[in-house]
Amino acid sequence: MSDALTLVPATERESWNAFVEACPHGHVFQTWEWGDLQADLSAPPTRIAAMRGDRIVGALQMLMFETGPDRRFGFVPRGPAADPADVEVVDALVGAAIELAAAAGAFLLRFEPQWTRTPENIAMLERHGLGVARQRIMPLRTALVDISRTADDVFAGFHSNTRNRIRLAQKQGVEVRIGQPEEMETFLALFDETTTRHGMRKADTDAMRLSAKHFGHRDAMRLYLARHQGVDIAGIVVFVGSGWATYLWGASSAADAARKANPNQLLHWTAMQWGKERGCHTYDLYGIPDYDVEVLEAEYHRQTGGMWNLYKFKRGFGVAVHRHVGTFDCVFAKRAAAVS
Repeated sequence: MSDALTLVPATERESWNAFVEACPHGHVFQTWEWGDLQADLSAPPTRIAAMRGDRIVGALQMLMFETGPDRRFGFVPRGPAADPADVEVVDALVGAAIELAAAAGAFLLRFEPQWTRTPENIAMLERHGLGVARQRIMPLRTALVDISRTADDVFAGFHSNTRNRIRLAQKQGVEVRIGQPEEMETFLALFDETTTRHGMRKADTDAMRLSAKHFGHRDAMRLYLARHQGVDIAGIVVFVGSGWATYLWGASSAADAARKANPNQLLHWTAMQWGKERGCHTYDLYGIPDYDVEVLEAEYHRQTGGMWNLYKFKRGFGVAVHRHVGTFDCVFAKRAAAVS
């Protein structure tokens, strides 16, 4: 007879992280450290573990944001960490999160699971009264590189232009190094330059500053900086966990010499090799336009701006296009109206 399923508040970092790391549907955003990072940003986590006997079989980390006086917004980023085929576990975790968010007075609870978009996974969420969100926090579609192959095979899978740019950067003396915590300010200066250049909304950089504090001690996050002729010209921040190396933030100088040095492809190739060393099977380039691959390939050379420019760059790594299940909301005012 199988053990009955129980839900308990999670209190042990190591066992929590060990499960999230081993879970095929885990993600860095469901790690203990990401919750602690968000707590430093005034979004405290609630962690629920689904147990069968003494085994964790599912985990859900919910962040609670204060968006105004007595106005709260709950968010489950890339969670729950659970097999969507295990209906009992998913139903229990999602139901518990809804109850806790309602008790906390949240007006909305948002889920963005690390699941593939399938009719079954959509139905799993809709069964709890969740609706497809009008807005999202993370990209719906991403570009993935299979790094489970040998390094030579991974490199051979890049488009020839990407391989040539990596070689050119090396030939021109571009050096990529692991940035130290204090060098995050160097990256942030480049990041500010990048957002200004592209006319993007200024991002809150506090999470970037805090990432080294919370993840650096176990080498689960690295800042890579590219230097050319004594000047830092580009950088990326990459996290590892649950078999994935995930690129979250990138920045580069607009200087003509920096552009000609072609540091960006070399930065990602360096990070991919680190991901391989850490046992990752996938490198997530994080975010491309939300279109099927046929549309992306037909349109990328015509489209400009926004995420299209990102796709032009990322496709050179021989990527597979992946669509997440999406963003689903529980709006508590609508839920109450439906019951009354």
